[in-house]
Amino acid sequence: MTLICRRTQEVLHSGGRAVLRGYISNTAATPYPPARKTTDEPVIPEPAVFEQDDTTNSAPAARLPTVAECAIHLELLETLFVLRERILRSEEIDKTMGINRRRETKTGHNGDTKTFKDTTFESRRQDKWTRFIEFAVVRFLDWRTRLASQSQNGDKFTLPPLDIIMVWHTFLLNPLLFNKHCRTEKLYQLPLPWQIIHESINNRDWSFAPKAKADSDLISLFDLFSTWDSYLSGQPDNLKSLLRISSVGVDMFKTRTTKTDTTINTGTSKSRSIFAALSAIINDLPATNPIRIHAEMFISLDANLATELKAAVIRQTSFIDKMHSHLWIRSPSIQGTLTRCISRYSQFLLLMKRSPGKLMVPTLDIDLAWHTHQCAAWGYVQETKRRVGRFVNHDDSIGKGQLDTGSGETRRLWRLRFGGEYQICGCWDCEMLVSEIEKELNSRSGGDGGAETGGVDMQAVAQRVDSQVRFYRAVEAARRRGGALPMKQ
Repeated sequence: MTLICRRTQEVLHSGGRAVLRGYISNTAATPYPPARKTTDEPVIPEPAVFEQDDTTNSAPAARLPTVAECAIHLELLETLFVLRERILRSEEIDKTMGINRRRETKTGHNGDTKTFKDTTFESRRQDKWTRFIEFAVVRFLDWRTRLASQSQNGDKFTLPPLDIIMVWHTFLLNPLLFNKHCRTEKLYQLPLPWQIIHESINNRDWSFAPKAKADSDLISLFDLFSTWDSYLSGQPDNLKSLLRISSVGVDMFKTRTTKTDTTINTGTSKSRSIFAALSAIINDLPATNPIRIHAEMFISLDANLATELKAAVIRQTSFIDKMHSHLWIRSPSIQGTLTRCISRYSQFLLLMKRSPGKLMVPTLDIDLAWHTHQCAAWGYVQETKRRVGRFVNHDDSIGKGQLDTGSGETRRLWRLRFGGEYQICGCWDCEMLVSEIEKELNSRSGGDGGAETGGVDMQAVAQRVDSQVRFYRAVEAARRRGGALPMKQ
């Protein structure tokens, strides 16, 4: 957009960072009074951004994703970010996993002692997330099997726990792998149920609570990790040692056969010995014991697919972190940002069609729309074939060097084809500025986008942007401090 120059962006960025630092550190007073009641607090994001029209509620369909679907996707990603943070900070799960601080005390020449900080503690705590992913993968594969049998019985679909949704979501973001394993299953026709997911997320604190429980015997995986040892109460010490959460089924992920569609039951002699050993151990537990239930899931594991899904979930961590960093779900211009990202994704698909054989690397906003599109497997395949002329895979395992080369080429082709800059900043200030200019131009042209840019009062636009972004930052800062949210006067 020609009205936006680098100097404008630099001023916005500099001022925005200063305001944010002051609000979060509580060193700068905000001009906004705190709400006295929860009902007086601003609702961010606005509920309207999640509203679907009637034509998008019927599934499946070959179409591009909607603003509402992208917004709910952002909610889900932020919920997964918060879940990982809760697990990494949890002292209860530290205890369950046997992760303790290892402080070393040394005595000096004069007999004085000093205790040193455990520099490995935080890195060892990362093991909790890896183990959580392994359990989530196993639970997803078990749920997938049960879903197939439910489809035959005509049972009503209910939303699974969050960890299973996390793996399902990741599986969908690997279309080639998903199509290979699920093309003939009910799961292939089943898009992520965005509206049900939205209704299950509290976007104030990013907690997750489905309206209907999928399985009475499948407890929250976070709760299971926190209370694992309680399910071994009264068991002999040797059984407790063998069934530690850090060791149950861990060898299953290290045992792979040569074919990805071969299950561990028919794998190598090593895998069969692991299978037999685990089966013998869990027979001493009651059939309803959650540890036994989950150990049995490991026993029936497709080791190769499970290993691929584990790696894919870990790779997705980077994208989730980027979405959290930009925090578009709390942005004052979320509607405009998501509208533009879908439009740019449509152009991206056209560029793919016009550049066969080229590695097209998306920007972050385009990638969000692309990911959202993939979350409806059948519709994604049909729509990309219609727009690009072929099946379009999404490979998130490509190395950085190849990505850098592809990104430069995509930027060059974008400029040639569409005549504009490919990369965008994506910060709240810049997104709000673009949205306000678009609004100004549309109001002058009657909505057809044909207005001249010369008559735009950029000072007035900049003031509106600054005012709105300041308020949204004050709200987010108050939210993070745990205080009452401010009200706009």
